[in-house]
Amino acid sequence: MTTTDIVNLFLVLSLFLLIFGSAEFLYKRKLSSDITRKIVHIGGGIVTALLPVFVDLRTVVIIGCGFFLVLVWSKRKNFLNSVHKIHEESIGALLYAPSLTLTAIVFWPINQLAFQGAALVLGLSDGIAGIVGRRYGKRKYSITGTKTVEGSIVFFLITALILSVILLANSSHPFLNKMILVFGGSLLLTIIEALFGKGWDNLFIPLVAGFIILFAL
Repeated sequence: MTTTDIVNLFLVLSLFLLIFGSAEFLYKRKLSSDITRKIVHIGGGIVTALLPVFVDLRTVVIIGCGFFLVLVWSKRKNFLNSVHKIHEESIGALLYAPSLTLTAIVFWPINQLAFQGAALVLGLSDGIAGIVGRRYGKRKYSITGTKTVEGSIVFFLITALILSVILLANSSHPFLNKMILVFGGSLLLTIIEALFGKGWDNLFIPLVAGFIILFAL
């Protein structure tokens, strides 16, 4: 490992620790754990999307496994309550790192952009939708877990924005085909997010998003 590799690894780990540290700080300042959890969700997705710039796939797998073990340990030890202490039963926090690690293993060797886009969809679309749903959602529905219509709409819109930016900048398809793929892909991911509650959406969203982006490119 070169000096540059060590510096990049230190930078990546520092960013992740900053996200967790900020969430814990805000939680201790009485911010709801439902919000601090989503702060980690959003920040983690953004940093994960940047990983190909700094580290290689093997390092990502090691980091992902490490964070999974830390989260399992912290849940058992009643630590990191900004992530674990929420009002409804969910395994989303425990699935987050493994799902993104699996997404990296599947898509990184084929097309890094598919992995990066999938990480952004999970981080931004799902994270922001969760905050909007918690704070402003009035129309609730439940399939396998409680969701809100407002949150689902926000998820669709942000996903459409992410897919639009990726496809407009990189895809060779005609413009109309790109828009059809954006709309169809966003709708499919919104349906998946709605179907899987209690944190299971964290597993399926990035994998499906990766396949959609890979197909659309």
